[in-house]
Amino acid sequence: MDSSDGFQSSFRDGDSLALIAGVSVTQDASRGGTNIFSARDTFYTVNSKLRTKRVSNATVNDATSASFIEPAGYEELLGLLWRHGLIIIEAPRDSGKHLLGVRLLSDCQERLAQDGRHLNGLHYIKMGWQEINAWHLPKEPGSCYLLDLSGSTDEPPTLEFGEDLAQDADSARYDGVYLVVLATPDVWSGCKGATSSLTRSFSPPPAGEIVKRHLQSKFGVSNYEEWLRVEDIRELIARIESPSEAAELAEEIAKNSHLNNLPEAAAEVLDKFGSWRKHLSKWFREHEDVPARAAMLAAAVLDPSLPADIIDARKKLLEILKDGEAEVAPLAGPGRTGYLELLQAQQVKDRFSISHQRKGLDEAVIRFVWNEWPQAHPFLQEWLLALATDAPQSRIKRIADVTVTAALQAGSTAYIDLVRKIVTDYPQSWSLALEIIDLTVVDPAVGAQVRQRLLGWVTNKDPSFAALAVEACGRRLGQERPSLALHRIFRALSREPGDKGFLAAERALVSLADDEISRRAVLDTVRSWLQSQPKTGLPAFIALATRSSSFVLSALTPEADGESISFFKDGWNRAAASAMPRPDIATALGKFIDICEEGKVEPDLITEIVGPLLAESVNKSLAMMVLSRSGSERKNVSDPIRNHLMQELIWGRLRKARDAASSG
Repeated sequence: MDSSDGFQSSFRDGDSLALIAGVSVTQDASRGGTNIFSARDTFYTVNSKLRTKRVSNATVNDATSASFIEPAGYEELLGLLWRHGLIIIEAPRDSGKHLLGVRLLSDCQERLAQDGRHLNGLHYIKMGWQEINAWHLPKEPGSCYLLDLSGSTDEPPTLEFGEDLAQDADSARYDGVYLVVLATPDVWSGCKGATSSLTRSFSPPPAGEIVKRHLQSKFGVSNYEEWLRVEDIRELIARIESPSEAAELAEEIAKNSHLNNLPEAAAEVLDKFGSWRKHLSKWFREHEDVPARAAMLAAAVLDPSLPADIIDARKKLLEILKDGEAEVAPLAGPGRTGYLELLQAQQVKDRFSISHQRKGLDEAVIRFVWNEWPQAHPFLQEWLLALATDAPQSRIKRIADVTVTAALQAGSTAYIDLVRKIVTDYPQSWSLALEIIDLTVVDPAVGAQVRQRLLGWVTNKDPSFAALAVEACGRRLGQERPSLALHRIFRALSREPGDKGFLAAERALVSLADDEISRRAVLDTVRSWLQSQPKTGLPAFIALATRSSSFVLSALTPEADGESISFFKDGWNRAAASAMPRPDIATALGKFIDICEEGKVEPDLITEIVGPLLAESVNKSLAMMVLSRSGSERKNVSDPIRNHLMQELIWGRLRKARDAASSG
């Protein structure tokens, strides 16, 4: 595993570290509660608090290169961090504070090296908690951490978090632990009172200075001064607000700096960087007929695509727009070569692409049409739904991507409206709704809004909304932020059993349990549900114990720890003590034993889990119902676990196990 891109989760328990390689982890750092871990290519650390991702070498190189512009007062910022082990950089999103944080931490690592101290690199602290807790932040000696709270957060940190953070930082720095927190003013407002002496505002360098420094130091453009004297380039720089946009402009200039004709090269840069607006304005003026515009939009949405698919998509759009030319004969229209010329496209194998050599033109067309013809939005949405119906998954992903991209760039929430429309009117486009949610649910800008919508939907009176929400929780949200996904699944499990949303919640839970990324999170969370909310925790336990063989077998290995064994023991005891009908308990327990039989779990281990329960239930017939093969589909299969339990029952050892459990 490449250490620059891998994940590492760590904890301090005295001086010991317990690492289990190959398990994937994320976190739920609820105050005083269970901590949950999940993420691919990870070291899973027993009893750790939060997972971290190592800052890539490329990012460190960018932050320490000559192209990085230190802000005014940089040495004061570095001195504050070095003295206290903590600094909060407060600035709006996309202001460039991320690279500043990496630079500060990199300089701290350099000072540690000069002092001969142990180094453990730079790490991002990954988000994903329900409630943030300062005491759960990782503090491995010699490590520098970046906690970015600039993105959308479900629950902003409180004053108590700020107090704990400041108190903990001073002691941690003696171990060479340094923390930079990045936050927007609105997110950090609750903590400001406790951290005012450690909080500093940040203003990015002017865009012109960033462009100039990148052209000089990063790209080595010899005639950069000529480029910066071009009036249109100067006007563009004056409009740029984001440092990343300034860096992108410098890169675009560098790509075209080899061209001899500076005015033409500058025009090319301006058109590409200006989202192809001039090019598209000219094209749409020259093609005012709706069929031609429909063809361009179809080519953009499906790019790259077969000519026949473009023509079919064009026809569907014209039908929705009720254009008179919607009905075309097989020999009507400009033909293959004509479409190639009309769209100014390039043929790539057997497909047409308008963006193969004009990068970003396809997205620019969609954005241009969306912005220029707002009255067409309902028609375009209906068209996109029609294209996604019974479509291959690759097309559904493409439509979801262009839909979300166009809406976000326009500052619109139209993608949520489209999801609602799918649930109420277009259930055949269900896959498109899930893809749209996957694209937005952890987005730094809108993720919290989408997650809040899912939280509302899981208790919606319409079970279809609940079903969609929890199914989405079993996908990307569950893998990247399992604690948040499980919180929503928990709410859905409070619905009536048999309800569409309830059944979907069970499936989502099993899906997360089947995935090694989130399996540990599921076990720890359902354990807490069983203890605090058994009414909801019990159906969750039954679903896991009877429908997820990977979950059961991964927990009940020969090296199974006491926590895993107690989890299943507690679950089955609570089931027996509940109002659940005896035959249903017997059926569920039988399925659990079947999974263990097929996975060749040690019979003694199952005896330890269900032995006392079956012994207690002999006179109530539960034991016979569970151990009998009369109603089983596995009549001709060897059942060593059932045979072992039956022998124990006959010999009276289960009775002894029950008595021992009672006396203990």
